[in-house]
Amino acid sequence: MSNRLEPLYTEKNNCQDCYKCIKECPVKSIKIENTSASIRYEYCTYCGHCLTICPANAKKLRDDTQEIITALQNKEQLIISLAPSYISEFPNVNEDSFIAAAKEMGFYGVSETALGAEKVSKATKEWLKQQPQGIYISSCCTAAVHFICKYYPEKKHLLAPIDTPMVAHAKMLKKHYPNCKVVFVGPCVAKKKESDMNDSIVDYALTYKEFVEMMDWFGVDFDFTNPTEDDVFIPQRANKGRLFPVDGGMIANMIKSEEVASINNNNSPISYMTFSGVKNIKEIIEDADRFEISNKLFLELMICEGGCIKGPGTLNDKSVASKRIKVFSSLKKEHPLPTVEENLSLFDGIDVSTSFDSIAAPPVIEYPDAKIEEALQSVNKFSKQAELNCSGCGYDNCREFAKALIDGRAESSMCISFMRSVAFSKTNILLRKIPYGVVIVDENMQIVDSNEKFINILGEEAQFIHENVPNLVGADARKLIPFSYLFEKVLKNGTDQIEQDVRYNDKYLNVSVMTVQSGKTVCGIVQNMHEPEVRKDLVINRTREVILRNLKVVQQIAFLLGENASFTETMLNSIVESHDEIKK
Repeated sequence: MSNRLEPLYTEKNNCQDCYKCIKECPVKSIKIENTSASIRYEYCTYCGHCLTICPANAKKLRDDTQEIITALQNKEQLIISLAPSYISEFPNVNEDSFIAAAKEMGFYGVSETALGAEKVSKATKEWLKQQPQGIYISSCCTAAVHFICKYYPEKKHLLAPIDTPMVAHAKMLKKHYPNCKVVFVGPCVAKKKESDMNDSIVDYALTYKEFVEMMDWFGVDFDFTNPTEDDVFIPQRANKGRLFPVDGGMIANMIKSEEVASINNNNSPISYMTFSGVKNIKEIIEDADRFEISNKLFLELMICEGGCIKGPGTLNDKSVASKRIKVFSSLKKEHPLPTVEENLSLFDGIDVSTSFDSIAAPPVIEYPDAKIEEALQSVNKFSKQAELNCSGCGYDNCREFAKALIDGRAESSMCISFMRSVAFSKTNILLRKIPYGVVIVDENMQIVDSNEKFINILGEEAQFIHENVPNLVGADARKLIPFSYLFEKVLKNGTDQIEQDVRYNDKYLNVSVMTVQSGKTVCGIVQNMHEPEVRKDLVINRTREVILRNLKVVQQIAFLLGENASFTETMLNSIVESHDEIKK
């Protein structure tokens, strides 16, 4: 087992508290702590989906390129095990150009992982023949294997105990090239984890993106390579194994063309089906015990929807159909391909059997109802009706969120409805306690909220309405507020803030209107300047304004006169400080 860091991690400085990784993670293997998301590796299937959906680019992939660059500079014999999806990933790059580019960087050669796929297909079919009637599952998708072993350990025995194409291929390369190191290049993030778990066989695993970054580091470009007749796949080219990265590619390698018509025939000893996507796999595994079958059923399961050609390590965003067409066309070459039998002979004497004992299921945690209720109450959910199940926190429902709260995977601030109520409570307290009149008006000039101080400033009519309509909510501001034109002006012009002194009855008011939501909501702060406390604040604030406006001019004058402006600044500030002392 490798001592390298885990393949996936979170760059906490970039994590922006959006919870999208929780929402998108099919197994919720994310922990939120101090508003930052981290990966719980014992629960992770390494599907890599979080890499592709993180809007802040906070989810990162371990960079193994520098280790490989160092090995290349040290003239070590590195051979690339190239995943068959490369055909759809680099559609305009001929295989000889790819090989020439790799050699220019210092690689000894390039071999097709599809050779391992052909061996795995043969070994799986032979194993399948020996099994009794029942359901059996492919083990070629590393992420799918992790998913089943960790979340459905009771179904682990259904997995075919056969190596993945990457591992089988690496075993073959190390037999034929004893001094080599194998560098897998493909679309899969889970292969990094699998490489770590088989580090004596697969030395490194790169995504296509990392490989291209290495090319940039070496200054190598596909368009400027000069392939020779020696730039061919070693030890030889693959055949049908090239179909592996698409749905049904493994099955296409396991059955002969004459067997295709009988796949769904009940008289056939083995039926084959292929499915991709976590949701489909989950439904199938959970429903498997209820399948009505009269023979053997082999399921080819792939975590990525559409297969490996849509893996998280791919570079281009072409459609599944476009990529499938490219993969299928790779079998139609001008030069004849070696037969599958010829390719299988490369694996003579190589054992490709394996087990999945090293992938342990995480501990099962029991959540007593009392604990769940306590957690729900901590976010103000005291009844079933309060459980909105909005999934805003990232979890499917409120009770799943409560479980995450219990074992420290989540924080109460993740609950949108709870935080809204907290914010409303704080705003409400501030609104009621502030010593000025405050009113909030919407785009229709209706009062959204106001405090008692504002109502008292308006006088008897407003107080009467308040008795029947608390806080004047819904009242027409144009009819009730004599200076409503200020609110209309800010709403119409989108001005951040305007301030004006107005006379109303026997009162002299200072009115500040500011934008809350441009063109939608404004807030007005009204002060009766006849009140002693307000007059103190006005003197202080306006003195500060004098300082800000005139200090620059004073300093410029002082500079011209060769004198210092500190005396003037000190005198002005003393006025403010004296009023601050009076207020205390």
